[in-house]
Amino acid sequence: MTPALPADFRIDTSRRIPFGKGHAVSRGWTKATAGRPMGVTWHWTATYDLAACDRLLGGAEPERRGQASAHYAVGRSFAEGVSRYVSPANRSWHAGVEQKLRWDGRPSTARTKGARACIGIETVTIGYAREGVPAGPDWIEAATPDGRHIFRVEPWTEEQIAMMAAVGREIVALWPEIGPRGHHGHHDLCPAYKQDVLGFPFARVLRLIYADPEIPDVWSDVWMPEGRQRALARLGFDPGPVDGIWGPRSDAALRAFQATAGLEVNGWWTTWVCWAVHDREVGGTR
Repeated sequence: MTPALPADFRIDTSRRIPFGKGHAVSRGWTKATAGRPMGVTWHWTATYDLAACDRLLGGAEPERRGQASAHYAVGRSFAEGVSRYVSPANRSWHAGVEQKLRWDGRPSTARTKGARACIGIETVTIGYAREGVPAGPDWIEAATPDGRHIFRVEPWTEEQIAMMAAVGREIVALWPEIGPRGHHGHHDLCPAYKQDVLGFPFARVLRLIYADPEIPDVWSDVWMPEGRQRALARLGFDPGPVDGIWGPRSDAALRAFQATAGLEVNGWWTTWVCWAVHDREVGGTR
Protein backbone atom coordinates (compact mmCIF):
# COMPACT_ATOMS: atom_id res chain seq x y z
CA MET A 1 0.00 0.00 0.00
CA THR A 2 1.32 3.42 -0.94
CA PRO A 3 2.12 5.44 2.21
CA ALA A 4 0.82 8.94 2.84
CA LEU A 5 3.22 11.81 2.29
CA PRO A 6 4.74 13.27 5.47
CA ALA A 7 2.95 16.36 6.76
CA ASP A 8 6.07 18.44 6.10
CA PHE A 9 6.65 17.14 2.56
CA ARG A 10 7.83 19.87 0.21
CA ILE A 11 9.43 19.78 -3.22
CA ASP A 12 12.94 21.22 -2.88
CA THR A 13 13.57 24.08 -5.31
CA SER A 14 16.97 25.11 -3.95
CA ARG A 15 18.85 23.47 -6.84
CA ARG A 16 17.15 25.46 -9.59
CA ILE A 17 19.12 25.57 -12.83
CA PRO A 18 19.63 29.22 -13.87
CA PHE A 19 18.72 30.49 -17.31
CA GLY A 20 21.48 31.72 -19.53
CA LYS A 21 24.11 30.60 -21.96
CA GLY A 22 25.63 27.24 -21.12
CA HIS A 23 22.65 25.88 -19.18
CA ALA A 24 20.33 23.12 -20.38
CA VAL A 25 17.07 25.02 -19.86
CA SER A 26 14.84 27.23 -21.98
CA ARG A 27 12.12 29.72 -21.08
CA GLY A 28 8.49 28.89 -21.74
CA TRP A 29 6.96 26.51 -24.26
CA THR A 30 7.00 26.91 -28.02
CA LYS A 31 4.37 27.74 -30.64
CA ALA A 32 4.80 24.21 -32.01
CA THR A 33 2.93 22.94 -28.95
CA ALA A 34 0.58 25.91 -28.54
CA GLY A 35 2.66 27.32 -25.72
CA ARG A 36 2.24 24.40 -23.33
CA PRO A 37 3.73 20.97 -22.61
CA MET A 38 2.03 18.07 -24.38
CA GLY A 39 3.03 15.28 -22.01
CA VAL A 40 5.28 13.92 -19.29
CA THR A 41 8.40 11.85 -19.96
CA TRP A 42 9.52 9.56 -17.12
CA HIS A 43 13.21 8.68 -16.76
CA TRP A 44 15.49 6.84 -14.38
CA THR A 45 18.72 8.30 -13.09
CA ALA A 46 20.93 5.16 -13.12
CA THR A 47 22.20 6.36 -9.72
CA TYR A 48 21.82 4.95 -6.24
CA ASP A 49 20.59 8.15 -4.61
CA LEU A 50 19.16 11.60 -5.24
CA ALA A 51 22.37 13.34 -4.17
CA ALA A 52 24.15 11.92 -7.22
CA CYS A 53 21.42 13.21 -9.53
CA ASP A 54 21.55 16.61 -7.86
CA ARG A 55 25.28 16.77 -8.60
CA LEU A 56 24.78 15.69 -12.19
CA LEU A 57 21.84 17.91 -13.14
CA GLY A 58 20.92 20.47 -10.48
CA GLY A 59 22.08 23.93 -9.51
CA ALA A 60 24.31 26.48 -11.18
CA GLU A 61 27.30 24.22 -11.83
CA PRO A 62 26.06 20.66 -12.41
CA GLU A 63 28.42 18.05 -13.78
CA ARG A 64 26.31 17.83 -16.94
CA ARG A 65 25.98 21.56 -17.34
CA GLY A 66 24.71 22.46 -20.81
CA GLN A 67 24.24 18.81 -21.74
CA ALA A 68 21.10 17.64 -19.94
CA SER A 69 18.62 18.60 -17.28
CA ALA A 70 15.21 17.60 -15.94
CA HIS A 71 12.27 19.32 -14.36
CA TYR A 72 12.20 17.03 -11.33
CA ALA A 73 14.17 14.23 -9.69
CA VAL A 74 12.36 11.91 -7.28
CA GLY A 75 14.37 10.17 -4.56
CA ARG A 76 13.78 6.66 -3.28
CA SER A 77 12.59 7.68 0.19
CA PHE A 78 10.81 10.50 1.97
CA ALA A 79 14.15 11.30 3.61
CA GLU A 80 15.67 11.98 0.18
CA GLY A 81 12.61 13.79 -1.11
CA VAL A 82 12.13 15.49 -4.48
CA SER A 83 14.27 18.09 -6.23
CA ARG A 84 12.83 20.47 -8.79
CA TYR A 85 15.47 21.86 -11.10
CA VAL A 86 13.18 23.57 -13.64
CA SER A 87 9.68 24.96 -13.25
CA PRO A 88 7.06 23.10 -15.35
CA ALA A 89 6.33 26.51 -16.88
CA ASN A 90 9.68 26.21 -18.70
CA ARG A 91 11.58 23.62 -20.71
CA SER A 92 14.36 21.29 -19.62
CA TRP A 93 16.66 19.42 -22.00
CA HIS A 94 15.82 15.97 -20.75
CA ALA A 95 15.30 13.60 -23.65
CA GLY A 96 18.69 13.69 -25.38
CA VAL A 97 19.62 12.23 -28.74
CA GLU A 98 17.97 9.54 -30.89
CA GLN A 99 14.42 10.73 -30.32
CA LYS A 100 12.40 8.77 -32.85
CA LEU A 101 8.89 9.46 -31.52
CA ARG A 102 7.15 12.41 -29.92
CA TRP A 103 4.53 12.62 -27.12
CA ASP A 104 1.78 10.88 -29.13
CA GLY A 105 3.83 8.20 -30.86
CA ARG A 106 4.15 10.09 -34.13
CA PRO A 107 7.59 10.74 -35.64
CA SER A 108 9.63 13.30 -33.73
CA THR A 109 10.87 16.47 -35.38
CA ALA A 110 13.28 19.14 -34.23
CA ARG A 111 10.30 21.30 -33.21
CA THR A 112 8.32 18.58 -31.42
CA LYS A 113 10.98 16.41 -29.77
CA GLY A 114 10.59 15.50 -26.12
CA ALA A 115 12.74 18.26 -24.64
CA ARG A 116 10.69 20.88 -26.48
CA ALA A 117 7.30 19.31 -25.82
CA CYS A 118 7.27 17.37 -22.54
CA ILE A 119 8.03 17.71 -18.85
CA GLY A 120 10.90 15.44 -17.81
CA ILE A 121 10.93 13.60 -14.48
CA GLU A 122 13.95 11.64 -13.27
CA THR A 123 13.31 8.82 -10.80
CA VAL A 124 16.16 7.52 -8.68
CA THR A 125 16.92 3.90 -9.47
CA ILE A 126 20.09 2.21 -10.61
CA GLY A 127 18.09 0.96 -13.58
CA TYR A 128 18.80 -2.56 -14.77
CA ALA A 129 21.10 -5.42 -13.79
CA ARG A 130 24.48 -5.48 -15.49
CA GLU A 131 28.13 -6.15 -14.68
CA GLY A 132 28.72 -4.76 -11.22
CA VAL A 133 24.99 -4.26 -10.61
CA PRO A 134 23.45 -7.60 -9.62
CA ALA A 135 19.69 -8.03 -9.68
CA GLY A 136 17.79 -8.39 -6.45
CA PRO A 137 15.17 -11.10 -5.89
CA ASP A 138 12.29 -8.68 -6.46
CA TRP A 139 13.58 -7.07 -9.63
CA ILE A 140 11.19 -6.77 -12.58
CA GLU A 141 11.64 -8.48 -15.95
CA ALA A 142 10.76 -6.30 -18.91
CA ALA A 143 11.56 -6.41 -22.61
CA THR A 144 12.77 -3.62 -24.85
CA PRO A 145 10.31 -2.14 -27.37
CA ASP A 146 11.67 -4.40 -30.13
CA GLY A 147 11.01 -7.45 -27.92
CA ARG A 148 14.47 -8.91 -28.44
CA HIS A 149 16.18 -8.06 -25.15
CA ILE A 150 15.06 -8.75 -21.59
CA PHE A 151 16.21 -6.55 -18.71
CA ARG A 152 16.03 -7.08 -14.95
CA VAL A 153 14.88 -3.73 -13.57
CA GLU A 154 15.13 -2.39 -10.02
CA PRO A 155 11.60 -1.74 -8.69
CA TRP A 156 10.50 1.67 -7.49
CA THR A 157 9.82 2.03 -3.76
CA GLU A 158 6.45 2.68 -2.15
CA GLU A 159 7.58 6.05 -0.78
CA GLN A 160 8.91 6.94 -4.21
CA ILE A 161 5.57 6.12 -5.83
CA ALA A 162 3.84 8.46 -3.37
CA MET A 163 6.28 11.26 -4.24
CA MET A 164 6.00 10.64 -7.98
CA ALA A 165 2.25 11.04 -7.64
CA ALA A 166 2.74 14.33 -5.77
CA VAL A 167 4.96 15.60 -8.59
CA GLY A 168 2.36 14.53 -11.13
CA ARG A 169 -0.37 16.37 -9.26
CA GLU A 170 1.72 19.55 -9.24
CA ILE A 171 2.14 19.29 -13.01
CA VAL A 172 -1.52 18.54 -13.72
CA ALA A 173 -2.64 21.43 -11.50
CA LEU A 174 -0.68 23.74 -13.79
CA TRP A 175 -1.36 21.89 -17.05
CA PRO A 176 -4.73 20.08 -16.68
CA GLU A 177 -4.76 19.27 -20.40
CA ILE A 178 -2.22 16.51 -19.69
CA GLY A 179 -4.29 13.39 -19.06
CA PRO A 180 -3.28 9.82 -18.25
CA ARG A 181 -2.41 9.13 -21.89
CA GLY A 182 0.06 11.99 -21.87
CA HIS A 183 2.56 9.98 -19.82
CA HIS A 184 5.30 7.84 -21.39
CA GLY A 185 8.85 6.67 -20.81
CA HIS A 186 12.15 7.80 -22.27
CA HIS A 187 12.29 4.37 -23.91
CA ASP A 188 9.07 5.25 -25.76
CA LEU A 189 10.62 8.37 -27.29
CA CYS A 190 13.93 6.60 -28.04
CA PRO A 191 12.82 2.95 -28.50
CA ALA A 192 15.99 1.72 -30.17
CA TYR A 193 18.35 3.59 -27.85
CA LYS A 194 17.10 3.99 -24.26
CA GLN A 195 15.87 1.50 -21.65
CA ASP A 196 14.36 3.89 -19.11
CA VAL A 197 11.78 3.33 -17.81
CA LEU A 198 11.14 -0.34 -18.64
CA GLY A 199 8.85 -1.93 -16.05
CA PHE A 200 7.59 1.41 -14.72
CA PRO A 201 4.45 1.26 -12.51
CA PHE A 202 2.46 3.60 -14.74
CA ALA A 203 -0.98 2.43 -13.63
CA ARG A 204 -0.27 2.86 -9.91
CA VAL A 205 1.28 6.29 -10.36
CA LEU A 206 -1.43 7.57 -12.69
CA ARG A 207 -4.26 6.35 -10.48
CA LEU A 208 -2.77 8.40 -7.66
CA ILE A 209 -2.10 11.48 -9.79
CA TYR A 210 -5.63 11.62 -11.19
CA ALA A 211 -7.42 10.15 -8.14
CA ASP A 212 -8.99 7.61 -10.48
CA PRO A 213 -8.70 3.92 -9.53
CA GLU A 214 -10.33 2.95 -12.82
CA ILE A 215 -7.37 3.95 -14.99
CA PRO A 216 -6.49 0.63 -16.62
CA ASP A 217 -3.12 -1.07 -16.34
CA VAL A 218 -2.34 -1.38 -20.04
CA TRP A 219 1.38 -2.00 -19.44
CA SER A 220 2.32 -4.77 -17.03
CA ASP A 221 0.73 -7.70 -18.92
CA VAL A 222 2.81 -6.82 -21.97
CA TRP A 223 6.16 -6.05 -20.36
CA MET A 224 7.39 -9.40 -21.70
CA PRO A 225 7.31 -10.83 -25.25
CA GLU A 226 4.97 -13.69 -24.32
CA GLY A 227 2.35 -11.23 -23.06
CA ARG A 228 2.66 -9.21 -26.26
CA GLN A 229 2.27 -12.34 -28.36
CA ARG A 230 -0.79 -13.34 -26.35
CA ALA A 231 -2.38 -9.92 -26.83
CA LEU A 232 -1.78 -9.96 -30.58
CA ALA A 233 -3.23 -13.46 -30.88
CA ARG A 234 -6.38 -12.40 -28.98
CA LEU A 235 -6.83 -9.57 -31.46
CA GLY A 236 -6.47 -11.87 -34.47
CA PHE A 237 -2.90 -11.06 -35.46
CA ASP A 238 -0.88 -14.27 -35.66
CA PRO A 239 2.46 -13.85 -33.82
CA GLY A 240 3.45 -17.49 -34.30
CA PRO A 241 4.00 -19.65 -31.21
CA VAL A 242 3.25 -17.87 -27.94
CA ASP A 243 6.63 -18.81 -26.55
CA GLY A 244 8.25 -15.55 -25.47
CA ILE A 245 10.65 -15.57 -28.42
CA TRP A 246 10.14 -12.45 -30.48
CA GLY A 247 10.97 -13.34 -34.06
CA PRO A 248 9.90 -12.28 -37.58
CA ARG A 249 6.31 -13.55 -37.22
CA SER A 250 5.76 -11.64 -33.98
CA ASP A 251 7.29 -8.55 -35.51
CA ALA A 252 5.06 -8.84 -38.58
CA ALA A 253 1.96 -9.31 -36.40
CA LEU A 254 2.80 -6.19 -34.39
CA ARG A 255 3.34 -4.17 -37.56
CA ALA A 256 0.03 -5.39 -38.97
CA PHE A 257 -1.72 -4.37 -35.76
CA GLN A 258 -0.05 -0.96 -35.81
CA ALA A 259 -1.25 -0.42 -39.37
CA THR A 260 -4.87 -1.26 -38.58
CA ALA A 261 -4.81 0.80 -35.37
CA GLY A 262 -3.55 3.92 -37.17
CA LEU A 263 -0.19 3.88 -35.40
CA GLU A 264 3.26 4.35 -36.85
CA VAL A 265 4.32 1.03 -38.36
CA ASN A 266 7.74 0.56 -36.81
CA GLY A 267 7.77 -2.75 -34.89
CA TRP A 268 8.25 -1.08 -31.51
CA TRP A 269 5.98 -1.99 -28.61
CA THR A 270 5.45 1.37 -26.93
CA THR A 271 2.99 2.94 -24.53
CA TRP A 272 0.89 3.94 -27.54
CA VAL A 273 0.65 0.31 -28.63
CA CYS A 274 -0.38 -0.60 -25.07
CA TRP A 275 -3.27 1.85 -25.21
CA ALA A 276 -4.28 0.75 -28.71
CA VAL A 277 -4.46 -2.89 -27.58
CA HIS A 278 -6.64 -1.82 -24.65
CA ASP A 279 -8.93 0.18 -26.91
CA ARG A 280 -9.37 -2.71 -29.32
CA GLU A 281 -10.17 -5.14 -26.52
CA VAL A 282 -12.39 -3.16 -24.18
CA GLY A 283 -12.54 0.41 -25.46
CA GLY A 284 -11.56 3.48 -23.49
CA THR A 285 -10.97 7.19 -23.71
CA ARG A 286 -8.83 8.03 -20.67
